[in-house]
Amino acid sequence: MAGAPAEAKTAKPPRDKGPSGDRSDGSLAPLSSLRRKTAHESVLEALRAAILGNELSGGARLVVANLAEQLGVSITPVREAMRELATQGLIRFEPYKGAIVHTPTLDEVREVYEARLLIEPVVVRKAVERITPADLEAARRLQQEMTSTADVARWVVLNRRFHGILVASARSPRLAGILEALEDAAAPQVALCIRADYRRVTDGNVEHQQFLDAFVKRDADRAVSLLVHHLESTVSAVESLARRGSEDAVEEEGHRARRV
Repeated sequence: MAGAPAEAKTAKPPRDKGPSGDRSDGSLAPLSSLRRKTAHESVLEALRAAILGNELSGGARLVVANLAEQLGVSITPVREAMRELATQGLIRFEPYKGAIVHTPTLDEVREVYEARLLIEPVVVRKAVERITPADLEAARRLQQEMTSTADVARWVVLNRRFHGILVASARSPRLAGILEALEDAAAPQVALCIRADYRRVTDGNVEHQQFLDAFVKRDADRAVSLLVHHLESTVSAVESLARRGSEDAVEEEGHRARRV
């Protein structure tokens, strides 16, 4: 995709610290608060949140030793986490450069959402029938936490967990695995859209409440309708961001030409 995303003209929320530490110098905070998890899980969660929150932006080079030092762990869990992030499409390995944060192209995002529009309605219909009261309560707690946070990286992580609970309640592990891989493939670009326009968060919170209400009422048709609208609006937001980036690139090229 050409050009850099335009500066958002919408109001920005106050920043608070996300799960990866969100520090102004771009470094990552140590993982002392996550020690109950394995080192691999902690590193994986921190790096994923940093990528989705744009603390590690597209094209950034990831150096294992530097990340291990910043996170306060050995290099082994960092290497393991990076391999897993590569399978999820969040980073890629290039000759002579090593690991690079990957930002999906517009065509990649469109392809991902075409597949999700085919698969996810089937999963949602199963989930509405099979979801348990415990699953609904867990999803509601996540929805409330999303509403209360102003940190975009944190919101993106919570959003994935929210949808993960609903998808898992379908009790279709193969379909759930496919959907998880698709979500990972487009996640960085979607996160850029959210950061560019905070209304994506506020609108998302409303949509999540409506989606959850449809599950509580066992209204599969309503849940699928809301899902399709959500997926289509996300693609539209990515396309809008891409257009703004292209326009900015053209404008910048014009400025350069006039300066020559």
